[in-house]
Amino acid sequence: MNDGITHQQDVVHGSTQQTDALQGCGEAVQRYENLLVGHSERQQTLKQNDHWFGVVRLVLFLSFITMTAMAMLWGDVPAASWLAWGSLLGFLVAVTVNEPLRDEMEELRKKVSVIKRLIARLNRDWDSLASKRTDRVIAEMELSPLSRAVASDLDLLGRASLFQLISMAFTQPGIRTLARWLCGPAEADEAKERSEAVKALAPMREERLRFYTLARQVSESSGSPDRFVKWAEGDFWLAHRMWLSHWAKLSTWFSVIAIVGVLGVMAGFLPAAVARFAFMGIGGLIVINLALTTLMLGPAHAVFSIAMSNRRAVNDYQEIFKAAQLLGAASRSDGLLSRLRTLMLESELSAANGMIDLQKIAKAGGLRQSAGTFLIYLPLQCLTLWDIRVLTRLEQWQAKYGKQVGSWFESLGEFEALMSIAALQDDNPHWCEPRWTETSQSSEVSGTGIGHPLLTDHDRVCNDVCVGPPGSVLLVTGSNMSGKSTMMRSVGLNIALAGIGAPVCAEFFTLPSVELATSVRVSDDVSQGVSFYMAELKRLKSVVDHARDMASENGRICLFLLDEILQGTNSRERQIAVVQVLKHLMNFGAIGAISTHDLELADEPDLMAVANVVHFRETIRPDAEGNEQMTFDYLMRKGVSPTTNALRLLQMVGLGEELTCDAEPKL
Repeated sequence: MNDGITHQQDVVHGSTQQTDALQGCGEAVQRYENLLVGHSERQQTLKQNDHWFGVVRLVLFLSFITMTAMAMLWGDVPAASWLAWGSLLGFLVAVTVNEPLRDEMEELRKKVSVIKRLIARLNRDWDSLASKRTDRVIAEMELSPLSRAVASDLDLLGRASLFQLISMAFTQPGIRTLARWLCGPAEADEAKERSEAVKALAPMREERLRFYTLARQVSESSGSPDRFVKWAEGDFWLAHRMWLSHWAKLSTWFSVIAIVGVLGVMAGFLPAAVARFAFMGIGGLIVINLALTTLMLGPAHAVFSIAMSNRRAVNDYQEIFKAAQLLGAASRSDGLLSRLRTLMLESELSAANGMIDLQKIAKAGGLRQSAGTFLIYLPLQCLTLWDIRVLTRLEQWQAKYGKQVGSWFESLGEFEALMSIAALQDDNPHWCEPRWTETSQSSEVSGTGIGHPLLTDHDRVCNDVCVGPPGSVLLVTGSNMSGKSTMMRSVGLNIALAGIGAPVCAEFFTLPSVELATSVRVSDDVSQGVSFYMAELKRLKSVVDHARDMASENGRICLFLLDEILQGTNSRERQIAVVQVLKHLMNFGAIGAISTHDLELADEPDLMAVANVVHFRETIRPDAEGNEQMTFDYLMRKGVSPTTNALRLLQMVGLGEELTCDAEPKL
């Protein structure tokens, strides 16, 4: 008979696993800190070299100014002119040589920032991991109300969350993909495929560090690709205004003929009257084209701002798609990495090829964006409608690659998510690979040494847990603060880890394809007139409805986690209501766990008939001064909790003394 604990002993000690965990985590932190020291030393050297280059540039520039002034004021000092030109040449050489050094400094700055983030993950330094941009991207994602609730209950997203622990994603597609995976179902086939990819990427430490750095650079320079994807997959603006394209060609031919005519007059081959007509025609052409630019080409310029906001952004995306080369031999076999490499790098319509072609167009379109090339752009636009020629090439690119662009960025998001999970795999070698079972063979989620992944290795206490099979429920009893909620979240978080293809925080973990439904953090809503009890009922209704919907699906089971449910009513009605809710869930084949510190609930006959009961407890001992001290070992034991601690806690905070009745109470 399944008693909710896989080992037969009452108390499971996780000291061996904790020692291994501390050693594994320590090795990863030390490795990153060694890298950080090396990069910081290199940064310091580069800063010193940059300082000296700055001094040299200043001296050479001042020398150029001084020698130029001397040459202009005293013409009889010919050496001054030579020294001025020599100083200018030296200044240009110094600037040219200094530029790669500054590029390396910027590269190292980003790499150091990435390494600090890797360390912060291992140290659970949540403040350092916080990102307003990431929070905004996640907040804008479309998730079902139940998925949002599960994410909040289990700390899948947000501050101090599983997402923050895992994520090394910087681009918007990467952030969205990882968040979507965490909030999605744990499907065996998908998880196994992701896990194989993660295992191939985990040993590639240097390649992953280069990728993280490049992704950070892309996120800073290019922003969201959503508008770009929408444009690429959308309609053609110029195709409905072909007369503009025809006029641009006529303008070009007319300008060439007019210029040839002027040159012919200057060479004496043509009469002077030709030049007058040519100048008049060019003047009229300039007026017409400027009017068209002002009145008609606003939407075309909007397309430019979307398709090639700047050449740097296009170049950065080109580089990050080419980063699929980092996969190397890891992607040669069939599987997820191979498909991603094909989409990003190897097919005729790959992202890398598309971005190379777009970069060529961006060079032409970028003439109007730079002050240095605007003087070239202006006559080209006035005489040939240059923007129309660029837009023609853009729409040709759109016709060729447009339908593929969405899949490019989806692939990038998956690649970045896998790279993030690979760091978790590499940094936690003591975590285990989950074992997946067929739902028809086993509908249990069980594991030994299961720990809460968001706690540090030093603080984590591990337990052996089994949830299921259908027709049973794991009833977790215990006093306040004893560890009930932490244990339930540990189960949910490790299921989420398994679902994304990550290792799990356990010695052994087995599960079928499952989907989570939870009721842990529930609050009232005064603005909507929803009481706490009604809010609980609505959440439970969503859990039951989800179990009902999944009952008709083959190959996946609903796993519910209900923490201290229906607290908003009296004890007797609560017992009846809890049993009723559990009957609904078990009728739909769901498995799960509920927690309570209400010992009367554990005495409910209908509940005890299907419950595997476990408990957490506290220990109270006097300290050296005789004051009672309450401690918790957070170890799960069989049976109903023999203790409660609400009144003890009341006394310990100074609220347990009896009130005297000498005076009327004052309100």
